[in-house]
Amino acid sequence: MVWQRVCIIGVGLLGGSIGLALKRKRLANHVVGVGRSITKLDTAIQRGAIDQATDDILVGAKDADLVIACTPVQSIVDSLLVASSVASPTAILTDVGSTKSTIIRDAVLKLSPNNYIGSHPIAGGHHSGVEHAVGNLLDGALVVVTPMEQNPQSLVDRTIKFWESMGSRTCLLGPKEHDEALAISSHLPHMVSAALASSTPAEILQFVGKGWMDTTRIASSNSQLWRQILEENHSPALQALKKFATICQTWIEALEGSDFDRVEQLLQAGKATRDAVANRHLSG
Repeated sequence: MVWQRVCIIGVGLLGGSIGLALKRKRLANHVVGVGRSITKLDTAIQRGAIDQATDDILVGAKDADLVIACTPVQSIVDSLLVASSVASPTAILTDVGSTKSTIIRDAVLKLSPNNYIGSHPIAGGHHSGVEHAVGNLLDGALVVVTPMEQNPQSLVDRTIKFWESMGSRTCLLGPKEHDEALAISSHLPHMVSAALASSTPAEILQFVGKGWMDTTRIASSNSQLWRQILEENHSPALQALKKFATICQTWIEALEGSDFDRVEQLLQAGKATRDAVANRHLSG
C-alpha cells in the first residue's frame, strides 16, 4: 500500500514520527504537514518528516488519500471536517487522539462514516515537538482502532492495514471501552506522576535519585495537552483515581498497623504486574 498524498495535521512528536515512518518505509509519495508554526514545519521538512508545509488545512488536505489529525483532542473533529471538504472522496480520515468517546460522538454528527475512523497509537513520550520525532516510534506499538457502527468493513480493514504497514500491532475496541482502559493505563499514571512530583518539598529535591526521576518522568508532559485529555475523559479518569486512592489506603492501613507481611504482599503484587508487562515487551 503506497499513498499518493498524505496530510498530517499537527506535526509534533507523533505526527512527525508518522511522517518519518511513512518516508522511511516508502509508504507515501508526498507528505504534507499542516501546522500553525511555519518555523516548526520547516524543522519537519529539514528532518525529512514531510515534503511540504502549509498553515492551511484546505491546501494540505487537497486530494489527499490519507489524512491523520495529530492535534489536541478537542480540535480533531473540526480539523478533519475542513480536510474532508477537499480530500479524495475515498480518503481515510483518522486521528491519534488518546480519548475517543467525545471525538466519536462529535464525528458521528460531522464526518462521513465512509471516511472517518478513530485510531489511537499507544506510543509517544513526555517530550513534545517534531525535533523529538523518531521514525521507529510505531514499531511494535499497539494502535487501538475504534470504529463507529456505521463504518463499512472495508474502511476498518484499510485502516488496520495502514497501521500494520507502519510496523504497529492493532486491536479493535469501542470508544467507551477504550477510554475506560486508557484512564487506568495512561491517564492515571500521569496524574500520579504529577502528584508525586508536586508533593516533593523543594528542600528535599537535592536527595532525589533515579527512582524519583523514573517515576516522575511523564510529569514533564505538556500540561495544556493533558488538561484537554482529562477534561475529555474526566469520568473514567476520576474513577481510576478513586480506585487508586483505595489502594493507597490499603498501604496506609498496613503501615499504621506495622503489618509488614501485608506490606511485602503489596510490594510483591506490584512487582509481579510490572515484571509481567516488562517481560512481554522484551519478548515482543
